[in-house]
Amino acid sequence: MALVALGGPTGCSSDAAASVPQPTEIEGAGATALVAAVDSLVGGTASATATSYDPRISLAPMIERVGPQVVSVHAEGGRREARFDPFRGGPPAIAQSHGSGFVYSADGLVVTNHHVVDGAERVRVRAHDGREFPAKVLGSDPSTDLALVQIEGASGLSAATLGESSGTRVGDWVVAIGSPMGLEHSASVGIVSAKGRGSLGLYADSYLDFLQTDADIAPGSSGGPLFDLEGRVIGINTAVGPAAAAGFAIPIDQAKAVIPKLRSGGKVVRGWLGAAGNDELGRRDGAKIGRIYADTPAADAGLREGDVVAKVDGKAVVDFEDLRSRIAELDPGHTALLEVERDGKRIEVPVVLTERPPAERFDELKRLDPSTPATPTAPRAPAGGELRLGVQVKAGAAGLEIARIERDSVADRIGLEAGDVLRSINGVAVTDAADVPEAIRRDDERLSLDVVRDGSVITLSMRRGP
Repeated sequence: MALVALGGPTGCSSDAAASVPQPTEIEGAGATALVAAVDSLVGGTASATATSYDPRISLAPMIERVGPQVVSVHAEGGRREARFDPFRGGPPAIAQSHGSGFVYSADGLVVTNHHVVDGAERVRVRAHDGREFPAKVLGSDPSTDLALVQIEGASGLSAATLGESSGTRVGDWVVAIGSPMGLEHSASVGIVSAKGRGSLGLYADSYLDFLQTDADIAPGSSGGPLFDLEGRVIGINTAVGPAAAAGFAIPIDQAKAVIPKLRSGGKVVRGWLGAAGNDELGRRDGAKIGRIYADTPAADAGLREGDVVAKVDGKAVVDFEDLRSRIAELDPGHTALLEVERDGKRIEVPVVLTERPPAERFDELKRLDPSTPATPTAPRAPAGGELRLGVQVKAGAAGLEIARIERDSVADRIGLEAGDVLRSINGVAVTDAADVPEAIRRDDERLSLDVVRDGSVITLSMRRGP
């Protein structure tokens, strides 16, 4: 993967064209994907938004065309809330943040990541031509890590063209442009290496469903665009995985549903069903309902534990996370028509959605649900000490496995069992025993664990007492 400077304070690279393989050097399956893309571009079938060029020779024509659509975003002042930062692992001690973004509309709307501008008192945006503008956060959504920023006094901006991430295939070539490590207007090339990655346990209460790419993404890339070879935005670069092994981008189709809501109301109000999932590991043909909470839309509509939701408003559902995201995109008050498998038959169940309550309400719902044991309370850690789970763990093929649980420990109270595999604590992925203390410190009010048990992912939570 080549990192190519496009201009600005980092200067220009005269070796950019030389770093691109010539046609005779391209071999293997990657070549097939590239040649197919090239054929559509140079054969006259490219969309009207793209200028014909041959990426086998150079990506420069496309990068030069889309470069003015990319900006850098600087946030200052105030203190960030204690939420996950995909690159630093937590909020900075001094409230400064640097990221990327792209021009959404010519009147100065810029899309970036929520974590780039979260809690900022001052925001500045620097355009491709070096002009710098004050800006304000118009709207933000932590559940999808998206934010919309309004530039003040800008003119002559070039708006990006949005593509469709649903049509993107694993193996498609992509170009990431942004400001990694503060190197503004830098580009890297790679492929889409996976789709449908979910939130990877990086965000609590998230609706993210990442694209994975091997294009270079690093601190400072956050919020920048991921382009296809025709210069259309198909993702928003957001995070890097463990040991920077892969990069992750928010699919543009997901962003398309969020950005208009941020523009009109400054936040996203989501529909809510009021059910928990019980998907079997590997199941991809519907969402299995594991629990129905009392006095919720799901309960009022007559949904039952064990029902499998196959479709929402005529569109197929893959699993419970897909159902959750689909419902969240609908407005409160909308009547969603669910196609449900029950006792070997298919039935239709209309559900009038309500507004999704805040995350802290879920503990209360579980407490009020007669089928749910009262939520336990964990003691707070003593001054200067750490709250301990009270478990012994071992690294297994599936992840961090619980080997032994101390009697009357926090783990015992919350309901952990030997053999459970820890996925995340307080929304932070845990892959090693050393990750556990830091993850516990993420939330002073509650403790939430996602574990795999008997092939299903379940959530165990408790309040942290005074």
